[in-house]
Amino acid sequence: MSWLAIAWTTVAFLVGALVVVLCVVMANLFRVITSTKALIDGVTTQTVPLLAEVGTTVSLVNQELTRVDGILATAETATASVGNLVTVVSSTVSSPLVRLSAFAWGVRRAVSKATEDEERPARGRRARRRR
Repeated sequence: MSWLAIAWTTVAFLVGALVVVLCVVMANLFRVITSTKALIDGVTTQTVPLLAEVGTTVSLVNQELTRVDGILATAETATASVGNLVTVVSSTVSSPLVRLSAFAWGVRRAVSKATEDEERPARGRRARRRR
């Protein structure tokens, strides 16, 4: 055997070993791709019904928000009405009370002056000097 035949035999064995290694790598890659496909299929089968439920939930929440908006609009109207009523009652009640209070103060002052004027002549001149 010549050196050329030994070289070609060695190259053939190396190429054969390379083919075996590539076959093992391809088998492992095929197993990984198969596992990934199974995982994606499982996620898809679970996600699609979940998305349908989420869509239903969102539409129900939108209906409830519409109801809440209606309730808030009614409450706002009622609050405005009560505020207007309080303003009317306050102005109706407070204005006469202020006038009555001023009138009572005036009457009290007039009565106190009247009683003061009646007491002065009874005391005489000496009572005035002491003050």
